[in-house]
Amino acid sequence: MNKNKYLVLIGVLLAQLTIAALYAWSILSVAIIKETSWTENEVLIAYFIAQFVFAFSTIFSGRLVDQKGPRFTLIIGGLLYGGGLVLSSFATTPLMLYITYGILSGAGVGFVYVCPLTTLIKWFPHHKGAITGLSVAVFGGGSILFKEYIGMLLKNYDVSHTFLVLGITSFLVIIIGAIFVGFPDGYKNEYAIKTETDYTTSEMIKTNRFKKIWIMYYLAVIPGLLVLGAAKNIGLNANLSYVAAASLISILALSNATSRLISGALSDRFGPLVVLKGMFMMTIISLLLIGTLSNLLVFFYIGMIGIAIGYGGFLSIFPTLTNIEFGAYRYGAHYGIMFQAYGLAALSGIILLSVSGSYMIIFLISAFSGFIGLIISTTIKKKH
Repeated sequence: MNKNKYLVLIGVLLAQLTIAALYAWSILSVAIIKETSWTENEVLIAYFIAQFVFAFSTIFSGRLVDQKGPRFTLIIGGLLYGGGLVLSSFATTPLMLYITYGILSGAGVGFVYVCPLTTLIKWFPHHKGAITGLSVAVFGGGSILFKEYIGMLLKNYDVSHTFLVLGITSFLVIIIGAIFVGFPDGYKNEYAIKTETDYTTSEMIKTNRFKKIWIMYYLAVIPGLLVLGAAKNIGLNANLSYVAAASLISILALSNATSRLISGALSDRFGPLVVLKGMFMMTIISLLLIGTLSNLLVFFYIGMIGIAIGYGGFLSIFPTLTNIEFGAYRYGAHYGIMFQAYGLAALSGIILLSVSGSYMIIFLISAFSGFIGLIISTTIKKKH
């Protein structure tokens, strides 16, 4: 077992960085649309399926990492994610892409994603918020790196070969990261034994606190999922130039990643519930700005950046909140269940976009949903 926590940190973050390509989907989607006769919605559905399967697979990967450890789970994730990307290079119809990218690569993201969260909390137990923020920041901010990497590939290859190279690269990097990963030696003594304040998963889902947190999670992430997955298309629809729309991906990724770092540290200092309320308020204001004043470029950018900041904060806070509320015992399984709110939010994004046909309508609906989430957050008292 590796006893150097900083080598473990490097290993899991290396793997986490690799799956960040998921958030650079919009640059791939534009290239796919150009090379095929597929519509924007058909291509965007592949992203939402990947997000849904990503969340759904954490039910199984969370339990697996608790039982078999993070190294084994990362290897499975690398095979699924890298293999799905490689197979995507052979996709000739949207349905094939939904299977290879949406289901296989999406599942791979889920198996990789839970490992840093469950592993690092055990190595850095006194800095849960900060270390969780760092982990999810790498996931969110890594899309900046992959935007450039994918863009470079697309300049030299078609979409098919880009998927192939991306898949092989991703698999190798995840496997290299897995070599350094493991739980601390004292893990079994400290975390595998249920204490009086810990919950089993079945006990957790029966509580009102779980139901409230789950609903808040669902309401919180819908707009961020949409904005990050369709950033380039939203920018083009707002009459941005092709270059400006592409640069929007990096701006949002940086905002998203920075928010995850800062909100994680703030939750350690002030508590996750305080930060959660602030993120809801920021998201609501941003959604109203972009939904009503997006014709003014400055408000368009402020709104988009605000949504990305709120989204990053939510993905940093909810893992920490789950750990605090329900304990370290079986945390991987706990968060796997909690994370299904994220998956349902991704599925809801597909439905909302199909029914409304307008990003702006979705932003206004999401503002109302965010207000409901803010109200729910005021009913949860801080756990002492």
